[in-house]
Amino acid sequence: MTLSEEKEAIFSVGSNCGDRESSVAAGLVWLSDILSEYRCSSIYATPDCHGGQKEYMNAVAIGSTILTPIDLNRLCKEYELRCGRDSDARIAGEVPIDIDLVVYSGKVLREKDFSREFFQKGYRLLKDT
Repeated sequence: MTLSEEKEAIFSVGSNCGDRESSVAAGLVWLSDILSEYRCSSIYATPDCHGGQKEYMNAVAIGSTILTPIDLNRLCKEYELRCGRDSDARIAGEVPIDIDLVVYSGKVLREKDFSREFFQKGYRLLKDT
């Protein structure tokens, strides 16, 4: 594929346990390695959107890629698993890292995430730069 065939991809990155800020920062570095024309928001705190007690650290990242949404999602889930996001963590409500592809090539893939404040805050930060 040529550069002109690259698509814009926008990701939500979050963590609610351990060193949350470092986990999000590491996730952003990982994304920067698989995307070109990469940019990201600052890392910021948000409450649990499901009403839980665990505060999240979040960020939004944007970049270009030749990978398909299926390939991007697979890579994200593999990275999450390597970082400890397994069934035990899910049962405990712990999110060591969560990386979701929210928008791909201008199409919102995760409408619920796109509309939530944890995403919109970082998305606005990126759009303002």
